[in-house]
Amino acid sequence: MRILLAEDDRIIADGLIRALKSSYAVDHVDNGADADTALLAQQYDLLILDLGLPRLPGLEVLTRLRARKKAIPVLMLT
Repeated sequence: MRILLAEDDRIIADGLIRALKSSYAVDHVDNGADADTALLAQQYDLLILDLGLPRLPGLEVLTRLRARKKAIPVLMLT
């Protein structure tokens, strides 16, 4: 399972990455624009998405993802 973590808070991101890496492949980005780009370039099984991302808000990332008809599960963080 491949997970994209889109989180700009370094402490939260580090904790989630440490917890998930033992069982899953985790890619991390710290802004919405990079999350959108990663979702275009790679197939993910899950997106963990912060709502308050810089450069592109989390809800816009989700809107773009769904507009591309991608049905991957999304866990929203706030």
